[in-house]
Amino acid sequence: MSETRSYKKSLELYRRAIEVIAGGSQTNSKRPTAYALGAFPIYAQDAQGARIQDVDGNWYIDYILGLGPITLGYCYPEVDEAIRRQLDRGIIYGLMSPLEVEVAEMVCDIVPCAEMVRFLKGGAEVTTAAARIARTHTGREMILNSGYRGWADGWLAQSTGMEKGVPTCIGGLIDGFARGDLESLRSKLEEHAGKVAMVSIDPATGGDRVPDGYLKGVRHLCDEHDVLLMFDEIVTGFRMAKGGGQEYFGVTPDLACFAKGAANGMPLGIVCGRADVMRHAIDDTVISVTYGGEALSLAAGLACMTIYQNEPVFETIWESGARLMAGFDALGEKHGVPLRCHGYEPMSSQTISYDDPAVSRDAWTLLLQEMAQRGVLLRRGGLLFVTYSHRDEEVEETLAALDESLAVIAEAAADGTISKRLRVTEVKESFRSFT
Repeated sequence: MSETRSYKKSLELYRRAIEVIAGGSQTNSKRPTAYALGAFPIYAQDAQGARIQDVDGNWYIDYILGLGPITLGYCYPEVDEAIRRQLDRGIIYGLMSPLEVEVAEMVCDIVPCAEMVRFLKGGAEVTTAAARIARTHTGREMILNSGYRGWADGWLAQSTGMEKGVPTCIGGLIDGFARGDLESLRSKLEEHAGKVAMVSIDPATGGDRVPDGYLKGVRHLCDEHDVLLMFDEIVTGFRMAKGGGQEYFGVTPDLACFAKGAANGMPLGIVCGRADVMRHAIDDTVISVTYGGEALSLAAGLACMTIYQNEPVFETIWESGARLMAGFDALGEKHGVPLRCHGYEPMSSQTISYDDPAVSRDAWTLLLQEMAQRGVLLRRGGLLFVTYSHRDEEVEETLAALDESLAVIAEAAADGTISKRLRVTEVKESFRSFT
């Protein structure tokens, strides 16, 4: 192992941040207290390919990747060149950009459910737009949801533990059901018969794999009850397959939402679906934002989708992800550390499960600390995102760092010193569960 890395500049910037930024961070999932504050970088200043550099000059192989938007890799040449060309022509106009048409046509070619498209900026916007479109199309108000859909009131009204500040009157417009359990969904559809506009679900998560036949069963139940089905493809879109989870699983929803992988880090949200449903976004309700046709993001999106069409992006991501998952499991076994990978290769999740939950939490923090010291960034309880730029070199370096880090954890577990080996100043769980 190399000498201990310094985070002096990161910590000083964070000290200034907490004085002027509510919560110290613009995004809850990026809060340094959810990682290993004091033994983990906080601020980045450069990135290339699959690697990122912090403000203290340390370089890392990165698996956090902006929380998932980076699919091709940082500073991907063809995408960045498309952005630069458009920058010379303008960022946004009072007229529409031809890029709106070109990208929409490509989305309709790539995504199975897409017959019409609207562009917004982020995941919470497009999922909220999908809900409004579904309510307008059906004339019903109830939504059945399984999973996280962003910070908007209409989603947080579901009883999740995150509903502070949300008007209680909204709570009657959304209800949850258990993921992977068709009977749970069936029961809710019967309970709210004639009132449900839409069922909202992720086609896959970073946790356990989808049970065989589950998504087809959801599709059948929605058809049986004359309810629209929406796939939240914010994470799975342009990651599991070119056409997202719906292509991978062979189940076509009525509406779908994309964001993270659409433009390799540029803010581009997409709500799309059946033409007869999407037409309601024209005159019957309001889906309109100033930055909905912003040209830099569309230029990046067009470049990304062209690459997705012509290069083995997803085959490569799956292959690298498979090597990582197998390596994580094998090294956990080698060192006797209960580390396991779950889910799907392009976006797997990891757990460390000792009998004592407190030991498991400390072991996770120690893993983040030790991996960061060896030049690899992981996310506590989150997804291990893989990009087109994670190739053999990055995978081998990652597994070598993991081998050394797990040796430290195994030794610490054996002598009961896991918590004593932490060099962190504060640890808090992220604002939401990743299950």
